[in-house]
Amino acid sequence: MGVIIDTPQIRMEIKFVAIESLYTHEETIPKALDQLKQELHDEGILKHPIIVDNGTYVVLDGMHRVAALKSLNCKIVPVCLVDYQNPAIELCAWYREFEGSIPIEDFLNQVSFEEEFNHSQISSMEAPTVVEKRDAMAALAQGKTAFLLTHSASLTIKEAYDKVAAIEVIAQRMGYEIIYSTETDALQNLQSKQRPVLIVPPLTKKEVVECALQHQLFTQKTTRHVVPARPLFTNVPIAWLKTVNLENANQQLYAHLNSKQILKKEPGSLIDGRRYEERAYLFSDP
Repeated sequence: MGVIIDTPQIRMEIKFVAIESLYTHEETIPKALDQLKQELHDEGILKHPIIVDNGTYVVLDGMHRVAALKSLNCKIVPVCLVDYQNPAIELCAWYREFEGSIPIEDFLNQVSFEEEFNHSQISSMEAPTVVEKRDAMAALAQGKTAFLLTHSASLTIKEAYDKVAAIEVIAQRMGYEIIYSTETDALQNLQSKQRPVLIVPPLTKKEVVECALQHQLFTQKTTRHVVPARPLFTNVPIAWLKTVNLENANQQLYAHLNSKQILKKEPGSLIDGRRYEERAYLFSDP
């Protein structure tokens, strides 16, 4: 039993599932996780459902919420089930921008030395295509110049992102601040802000699912899922999530959600201080 929302691009089903049935695919950020745990404890509600693939139960959005709820001994969790293979759901990447005054040559040499990379020069305009084709593991770019990073060993995509995590450690040790940016924003900033950008390879949906089902976690900020619609403010009490009786819990959730009205907000709407680029469906008291 679930609440169905049919949208122009995707079908969403909101229901409770056992939290142990979910598969996450990314590591969490400790500071963000601690903050979220405190918020959930203080507020006593989970505002929004976790976005989950309906075929595999792989979590697409909500890794920190799943981890936080597990730490609070929750047994079930409200999810929004969607078809991950629907082309309307896009899988994008997070590029890394490095804010600091260290010369890129020093950074590149340190990265190449510690992680045993070979590097070759290319234009920054060409680099994203080369990395996307997996002809290089990544590229470090600044301004109009980029350096392709390759490795003597044949790396899996999981191993490649382990290297990305290692590069971040080196960057922080050298004094850089790391900024996670969309591909478009980072490439624009290459010219306007002249700071180094790490261009990383995009994953495929198959790779996300396979690693998640094998309990292999990618480093934080590996994937960026763009879902065309999102349910908000289902406002489920944390106390409800401590039960193991799924059938009763879903009946309770069904009644709870059906007592509300759904307000549709178009993409670009500012909701609770955040701008949503997807279409939002808000559960509101009548």
